[in-house]
Amino acid sequence: MLPSWLTTDYLQPRLRAYCKDEQLKVLGIWAKPATGKGENFVGVMTRIYVDYQLGDGSVQKKTYIVKQALPDNVPQAEVFFEYELYTREMDMYEFVLPKLKELLQQAGLDGKLTADAITVDRGHNTMILEDLAPCKFVNADRVKQLDMAHTKLTLEMLAKFHAAAIVLQERHPNLLTKCFYTHFFSRDKKAYSEVFAGLFRAFLRFIDGQPNLKNAYGDKLHQLRTHIMEYGARAYDVNASDLSTLNHGDCWTTNIMFQYDDAGKPRSVVAIDFQFSNCTSPAIDLHYFFTTSLREEVRDKEPELVEHHYKALRANLERFSYKGSFPTLQEYVLQFERRRFMSLLAHLFKPCMIYNGSEETSDFSSLYAESPDGLRYQKSVYASEAVIRSAAKLLATLDAKGLLDLH
Repeated sequence: MLPSWLTTDYLQPRLRAYCKDEQLKVLGIWAKPATGKGENFVGVMTRIYVDYQLGDGSVQKKTYIVKQALPDNVPQAEVFFEYELYTREMDMYEFVLPKLKELLQQAGLDGKLTADAITVDRGHNTMILEDLAPCKFVNADRVKQLDMAHTKLTLEMLAKFHAAAIVLQERHPNLLTKCFYTHFFSRDKKAYSEVFAGLFRAFLRFIDGQPNLKNAYGDKLHQLRTHIMEYGARAYDVNASDLSTLNHGDCWTTNIMFQYDDAGKPRSVVAIDFQFSNCTSPAIDLHYFFTTSLREEVRDKEPELVEHHYKALRANLERFSYKGSFPTLQEYVLQFERRRFMSLLAHLFKPCMIYNGSEETSDFSSLYAESPDGLRYQKSVYASEAVIRSAAKLLATLDAKGLLDLH
């Protein structure tokens, strides 16, 4: 359904500005939902179909994505408003991403970074964005996850984003307002502590139902339960010697889109969904991406992947003639290692990210609430060999490094 205010009179001046054509005339608009049930918990996505006539008389048929904030009466909306997710994403599309694009072009680093914003409307908490589907950008399979070619391409895109953002911080620090220093684990915020407490309880119920995992890690994980928000905050903390930049903040399979060549190989990649973007170590993006989105055999090549991102980041900064401090590879690996607890926290979302069962939900709270619907959904997403294997491998790594001990 189209919002009642989204009329031809509303859209026409905005499309005229975007297309730089004062004679453009909108002929008609209609709509379809842009995402399936359970694919987007943070907002309402609609694909609109627009016919318009240009000043030269030619008629265009285009599609756009309308992204609206959740209505106030939806329970999870309160969580998202506390963390300024909608303000942040509107700031990203209106101010930050266009400036990053401009900086990249100036440095000769071409290639699309994300969808253009046609308009950002703060009065309606809505953005109208370019639809990437006609440009043949599609999502990879979130259940099968990413192979090495997709992974390296994504790391190169992140390295471009991170490098441009380092330069942005240096040249235009006023663009990164206070909301970009807020994240899931911000110590002055509360709502996500309830979310993560519930996610971790669901994880503990799963562990307690797996005798081998329970025997090996159960006691340690139960002791960790009340500390996870503080350990998460420490992962995001940066000190004077740490590399810090704007992160994507939610880099996983569904928020990345690929273009393919005729042989079916990925040749370019863009990121979408920037409501969680925040300033911290780029290692946070890496841990989240590696944990949620990579096939097992790719995940096993972690040192090679960290180095791939590091080298691309360094090369991009050289294109910018960046003169600020930059870590050695060894220092960068240590910065990545110090944030490894993030992989456990990211893993709490993984069961629903790779879920392929029949238990549908469009309610964010089903991921963590102990309601009948929530418990049924959580049990279903954890009943997967892939999740059991993934958790066993992750916990073995974390335990070997002492990260399941209180510290």
